[in-house]
Amino acid sequence: MKIIELIKALLFTSALFGQTTRGKLRFLTIAIVLICGFSQSIMGQNGSIRGVVIDAVTKETLVGAAVVVQGTFTGVTTDFDGQYRLEGLQPGTYNLQFSFISYDPIVIENIKVESGKTLTLNVPLSSATQQLQGVSVVARRVQHTDVSLISSIKTAELVVSGVSAQQISRSQDRDASQVVRRIPGVTVIDNRFVVVRGLNERYNSVMLNDINAPSMEDDVRSFSFDVIPSGQLERMMVYKSPSAELPGDFAGGVIKIYTKSIPDRNGLEVSFTAGYEPATTFKDFYGPERYSGHWTGFNNGAYDMPAGMPERLSSVRNEEELKRLGNSFKNNWVPEKNTAMFNQSATVSGFFNQPIGSVTLGHFTSVNYSNSYSFEEVDRYDYNAYNYIDNVALPIYWFHDYRYKQTIRVGALHNYGFRLSPNHSIEIKNLFNQNGSYEYIDRGGHDFDFGYFPSNHGFQQLYRTIYSGQVGGKHDFFDKRSEISWAGGYGFSRREMPDYKRYRSDLPELGRDRSQAELYLPVGTAQAYFLGRVFSFMEENTYTGSINFTQRLLTGNSGSFQPVLRVGAYVEDKDRTFSARNMGYALTQFQAGLTLRQLPINELFHPDNINSGAIKLDEQSNPNDSYDATSSLTSWYVSVTIPVTRDIKMVAGLRVEDYTQTMKSATTTGPVNETYKSTDYLPSLNLSYSLSDQMLVRAAYGKTLNRPEFRERAPFSFYSFNDNLNRKGNIFLQDASIDNYDLRWEWYPTMSEMVNFGVFYKDFTNPIETTFEPGAGSGGAKNFSFTNARSAYSYGVELDARKSLDGLLNSRFVNDMAVILNAALIKSNVVYGEGYGHGRDIENRPLQGQSPYIVNTGFYYFNETSGWEANLLYNAIGRRIVRPGYTQSRGSEVIDYANIYEMPRNLVDFSISKTFKNNLNLKVGVSDLLNEKVTYLQDPWNNGKPDKSKDPVIESYRPGTLFTFSIGIKL
Repeated sequence: MKIIELIKALLFTSALFGQTTRGKLRFLTIAIVLICGFSQSIMGQNGSIRGVVIDAVTKETLVGAAVVVQGTFTGVTTDFDGQYRLEGLQPGTYNLQFSFISYDPIVIENIKVESGKTLTLNVPLSSATQQLQGVSVVARRVQHTDVSLISSIKTAELVVSGVSAQQISRSQDRDASQVVRRIPGVTVIDNRFVVVRGLNERYNSVMLNDINAPSMEDDVRSFSFDVIPSGQLERMMVYKSPSAELPGDFAGGVIKIYTKSIPDRNGLEVSFTAGYEPATTFKDFYGPERYSGHWTGFNNGAYDMPAGMPERLSSVRNEEELKRLGNSFKNNWVPEKNTAMFNQSATVSGFFNQPIGSVTLGHFTSVNYSNSYSFEEVDRYDYNAYNYIDNVALPIYWFHDYRYKQTIRVGALHNYGFRLSPNHSIEIKNLFNQNGSYEYIDRGGHDFDFGYFPSNHGFQQLYRTIYSGQVGGKHDFFDKRSEISWAGGYGFSRREMPDYKRYRSDLPELGRDRSQAELYLPVGTAQAYFLGRVFSFMEENTYTGSINFTQRLLTGNSGSFQPVLRVGAYVEDKDRTFSARNMGYALTQFQAGLTLRQLPINELFHPDNINSGAIKLDEQSNPNDSYDATSSLTSWYVSVTIPVTRDIKMVAGLRVEDYTQTMKSATTTGPVNETYKSTDYLPSLNLSYSLSDQMLVRAAYGKTLNRPEFRERAPFSFYSFNDNLNRKGNIFLQDASIDNYDLRWEWYPTMSEMVNFGVFYKDFTNPIETTFEPGAGSGGAKNFSFTNARSAYSYGVELDARKSLDGLLNSRFVNDMAVILNAALIKSNVVYGEGYGHGRDIENRPLQGQSPYIVNTGFYYFNETSGWEANLLYNAIGRRIVRPGYTQSRGSEVIDYANIYEMPRNLVDFSISKTFKNNLNLKVGVSDLLNEKVTYLQDPWNNGKPDKSKDPVIESYRPGTLFTFSIGIKL
């Protein structure tokens, strides 16, 4: 009966969201998978007992605890996750003894084992009352395993999801952006920006070890997840319901990234991975000219603007000085040809845990390096107004790009921990990552708007640096009734894009040899997007501090009624400096241009041509190309946890945030010097009702907000050669406010299994969205900015299930398997209304970046005895708007520029590994096995249902399948 009801519930959910028959079949398949996962087979002759041994007080798993069948020599010890399994037991009644050093042993009698069945028995052990003379045993909470993650989710007072280091190690995920998409309701944009519950990157806050993470992006409000290698992660948690202890600036979720910390043992780990991509590896590879130190991923200054360049070129009047400055730039306009080698990555990690007198010192250091290549053939299109009479799109251009990109990452994690006593500890954490990328685009095709066949070229060097340093402590007093935790942090981020070059040349007709192309040389005034170079620099410093105090108000004979009071404060000061120089070239002698256009690009910039005065350096920088910004946040909170009854717990809190932001820049009409101030009161309420020891229901409400980031208010405008569009800020943006509602049912049948099902609703006032600005630039380049809509809403359902297949069949192979499934259905809507946006934005559309469905599935096999492990992972998301369009009335409403959608694609990853007794591990894997196209479509009918078979394509490419081989050893 319960099975039938489960199927009905899933089908009803699909109908609620207007799913097609195919969609209902998808949900029926999900239902069958779950049902099979929870079914138990009666096949087999012998029985087994399994479970987890934990600390009775802390609920931490105990590694190495002994489990013995009394009266026999049969016994096992718990593994690294605290799990044990006794197999091959004849049907009958047994007594089991559980023991662990410094814990009181216990015996559980009359355990009945039945034929073909597996009995789950989880056992808590209590600390021994006797002290071992001369021996001090100090336990530290294990937080990197699936069991500890599930325990954290179960005992949390909020709606939270997560992924553990143990699960990460089973996948082929290379960085945090790939890891985080395994969490329910989470997707990723541009391979590095996180979307939670369909809300794009600007609606999510990111914390690194409980301190706000620094940003390396100048164009979006987000932390770039691709800078942290997956091997440095201990766990990632996504908090989806508001709480007084969490930052108030979010709507989708607060993503907490925890890097690996103090280990439980001493050792050294070394690993190396080689990757083969058929479309790239061992093929010709083109890129910007390489200089000394290229392999390090650091900016060695080779691409920097020449020394002695004046603040503004317009201040130079001397012709000879202008010629000297023009010749001071490197003549590096020809791509360098190399061979793409294997993708490579290596990690060396050392760690120890050592008592020094009465203090225990723990240390973890990891150094990693990776060098990867990618090649993609990208088709790009854009269109003018749609011709509804003939049902065709009117093309502006078709570009066919050959995109080559090399990415080099260098990172180091250096963490220390000092346990001064069982009640006092201090940790020092340092994270550094350097990311250097080199990209070359060779563009052909047909520009219908300008009537030429391009042979255009773009060279981009991008260096991103991030450092996060923290020192914090935790102190328990009065038999752990009182707790103080504190932290201070410094975050540094830098983004350098030196010498981003673009130039245009024209072919006489499509398909002609590139040697026949003629250079396009602007006359009189430069057009830097056709012949020019951009230098941009951003640096951001963040200083943070926090203190939290927890007091358990009643103890002793108070029974289950033990309220907890929490108060705390958080301060943050941030400053950012951004500057850009836009340098172009122009002809000063029209007649000379007839000859110069025939030259190869490197000969055009021969010193003789500049010294003769035929070509001049012409700066196109604007006053709004630079800005300085600061922000100051002071927040404090109070919350109280009240056990209303034995089974009902209430957490109520209030967070107050004082925020000030300043923006200093300029426009063509004068300086910009704006200050934005706000004080926000953010209440929250979380309720939980325990239906049993394994099942509970949560309900939550909270008010949050969303503030414009520096870049979104800065008047700076930037042209992207890749996407052929401009982005600029809006100094008039207002804060958005959000009311958040959650309801979730949670079931934990065992310590390593769970099923969570929840619904949520969010109500927005003044949501911030990307907006299209009418009036295209040269060559059909579109202009995008940011604006406030009047309102929006978002609601959905989420499912997160983790189930072992142990006992499903009479098969040891199946017994060693587990399945993870998480899925979400989401619906949202944006309303602009009169006086909001530009009055022309498309209304009643989904929020930008929101997918109507998200599915993540993983099948895991692991046999501890043999050391074999295999994993099959699947990920898919529904179509989502990446660039909103706008409408205009001309008698009757016409869609002038329709929404652009990223279309669904299926991602399948597979890996298999073998661990040998000497701790050697070999792994082979394949990522993106299907290699389906990444496709962006325009929706000319504005019906929210773009169709690959007939609607205009904006961009499409295949990212490529990657085959990897890894070797690792633990010493």
